[in-house]
Amino acid sequence: MKAFRYIFILLSVLLFSCEDVIVLDLNDGDPRLVIEGYVTDQPGPYTVKISKTAKFYDDNIFPPQSGASVVITDDQGNEDILTEVSTGVYQTSTLQGERGVTYTLSVDYEGQNYTAISKMPEQQILLDSITSEYEENSFFNDEGYYVRAHFNDPAGVANYYRFNVLVNGEVYVFDFDGEEQEDDFFYLWSDKFSDGNLNDYDFPHTLEVGDSVYIEMYNLERSTYDYYRTVADVINGGGVAPSNPLSNFGDTALGYFGAFSITSNYVIVD
Repeated sequence: MKAFRYIFILLSVLLFSCEDVIVLDLNDGDPRLVIEGYVTDQPGPYTVKISKTAKFYDDNIFPPQSGASVVITDDQGNEDILTEVSTGVYQTSTLQGERGVTYTLSVDYEGQNYTAISKMPEQQILLDSITSEYEENSFFNDEGYYVRAHFNDPAGVANYYRFNVLVNGEVYVFDFDGEEQEDDFFYLWSDKFSDGNLNDYDFPHTLEVGDSVYIEMYNLERSTYDYYRTVADVINGGGVAPSNPLSNFGDTALGYFGAFSITSNYVIVD
């Protein structure tokens, strides 16, 4: 994921008035802590990264923060005190994520505690298959092969997904206005309108015969899905006004802590 700018909004609102005054000060604001971490049902170690924001018009650099006390506990009585393996990067040593378990991340830094909770979805949802299909050159697609993921969404349960794609073992690189750019898009899916259906998800990567495509499907909790969704809105300039991505740390810190399961599949374009 590319680093993105967090935007600070100072609102001066005249309550109960028909002529509300909103003042945006995008240049000022104290740096805020950014915590990004996760637990999955795949073998660890799991990583938590801690940094701080920069001002809106400063260079897009988030300085990593050292010296935090970072602990992950679960509702089964397990605890893992994370080790700082490099500046601002903390890793677990004993924890093994399990579906259906609730995890709590606690960070103590500069005299303040930051806490987030995430429950890993109970049901494992398989990425059943990936197929490829040739498309001729058109207004929507360049000539080439395109892949589609197939999975069966369980009925009666709200499910949220994110897909991670590797082409020939690497992040896909495409041409954008004559410049090469890495694929940093968020491929997100909600079953709001397709609950219980066999679903297809199309990807925009233009491929050739012999290319291998490896796709991971993350089964997310709602709070993690909302974080990714609002990050995408910030990157793409969506939304009515500048805002920070939703965080399950509340107002205390930016970022997210997620617990999700992963299934994967691959295909060789033929």
